[in-house]
Amino acid sequence: MARALVQAGTQVVVVAPHEQGVPQQETVDGIEIHRFRYFLPESRQRVAYGGGIPTNVRNSWLTRVQVPFFLLAFALAARRWGRDCDLFHCQWTMTALVAWLASAGSSRPILLSVRGSDMLLSEHPLGLRLNRWLVSRADRITAVSEQIAGRLADHGVAHKTQVVANGVSDRFQPRDRSAARQALGLPVDAVICLFVGMLIPVKGLDFLLSALQQVVDERLLCVLVGDGPERQALERQAEENGLVDRGSFAGACPSDQVPAWLAACDFLVLSSLSEGRPNVILEAHASGRATLATDVGGTGELIEDGRTGLLVPSQDMAAMVAALQRLTGDADLRDRLGSAARERLTERGLTWAGTATAMRRIYDQLFEESVCAASSAA
Repeated sequence: MARALVQAGTQVVVVAPHEQGVPQQETVDGIEIHRFRYFLPESRQRVAYGGGIPTNVRNSWLTRVQVPFFLLAFALAARRWGRDCDLFHCQWTMTALVAWLASAGSSRPILLSVRGSDMLLSEHPLGLRLNRWLVSRADRITAVSEQIAGRLADHGVAHKTQVVANGVSDRFQPRDRSAARQALGLPVDAVICLFVGMLIPVKGLDFLLSALQQVVDERLLCVLVGDGPERQALERQAEENGLVDRGSFAGACPSDQVPAWLAACDFLVLSSLSEGRPNVILEAHASGRATLATDVGGTGELIEDGRTGLLVPSQDMAAMVAALQRLTGDADLRDRLGSAARERLTERGLTWAGTATAMRRIYDQLFEESVCAASSAA
């Protein structure tokens, strides 16, 4: 989205956590990027990246110790590098605190984008109170799906919330499957279901491997592209259950290689316990590939069951096994679903340029409101 905003004439400054081996400052495609350190030595920084902040905090006491330093360093960096900005656009609810601190003493508005995983905090009484306070710091809120917007309404902010869907890059196009498999070293005659994402508990990959074990058609090969704290446990599960030849762990890959993996697969699979509005589904649709996903979060807004993909209830083993077997055994169905999904995506115009246009409209509204408020105060 940042690239699309720059192309639309918006000056974008990104403030993000630093990671070892990455430059502290750089400009990429016109985007000014500043990365802040929050703990020493930097090799011990644990809050961001890897399995994601929620997973990192849950799994490591050192990460929990670092959180206050992380938030303080984030706020100081945002205040420093955002001193000439017109507004703060923060991602995920916790960064609303960062923007609130960074904007203290100024009239610069705060736009908060809520993506889904941050709403899991609200499932606990204390977390619900915290999230309500965080979203109240924002002048305007965007949600990536209607489902998330509905949850935000329960937090008392429906009046300032609107849905702005993610777009999909034009890098994702239908490509020759055989050529992609040859380039990636994948078997040409297998039926490949693909997962792309972090290997973390909320993705339900242990459940997926258990379902794979029950699929009779041995042509089915499940390829997991991504890394995370669950990888060793999942590899052990695959080995113990005789799935070494039917489950492949490709590891993490650069984002520019994801189109090739989607081109190589027969269908995408998501077995998540919870989701926001997973962009990988849009990427699969743009690639002309069928999708099979659990009906959680915003997946039902992206997949029309039986027309552009298949939806199954979360943690329903019988339904998942049946759907895997159905897609494995019916190439015509896979092709129909994939073609219909791409056609539907094109009709809806879900591009990053479209998302950037919607965001820029909100930016302009917030800026005008802040100018009017400042004039009234004067």
